[in-house]
Amino acid sequence: VVSVELLRHVNGLVSDFAAEYGEIDLAGRRVECSIAAYDSLLETFEAFGVVGGAGIRVIDGERVLLVNYHGADGWVDPGDSRRPGESYVECAKRGVRDATGIEAAIDDIAQIQLLYMDDPTGRDPVPNPYISFFGSPGSGTLRAGPDVASVQWADEPPEELLYDELAERPLRE
Repeated sequence: VVSVELLRHVNGLVSDFAAEYGEIDLAGRRVECSIAAYDSLLETFEAFGVVGGAGIRVIDGERVLLVNYHGADGWVDPGDSRRPGESYVECAKRGVRDATGIEAAIDDIAQIQLLYMDDPTGRDPVPNPYISFFGSPGSGTLRAGPDVASVQWADEPPEELLYDELAERPLRE
């Protein structure tokens, strides 16, 4: 059973970002996961109060920085899961740096993706928020991090994207 504390945490997160950034683009979708991944998500929240992750849609002119993580079915903006004591902003910056070697600045919020994790047992889906920021590149040398199969600056979106918003043009309003 999804805890009331977790649902309050996610609702508070959305409210906090709306208060800071104004209007928020909220996208919800259900994602199938293993029983172990579902249980791990709940256990991590119960033990550390941490859920979700963050990344940055790093844009340089008309190019966007994309990564293909090992085991993933497509390209995505770089990011990672949150660690205990880490804010979503800190998580996003670390996730980009670890995945690509690039330091990135956060310019604005792009979207909050509310991923509802479903396991095969039919339990209630668990919310796992992912904050996607808009950002710009800073220092660093482009390279694929240890969890990344490939990294690239893309002028045009590749066919295999993990979510449709990465294909939208213009990249930023």
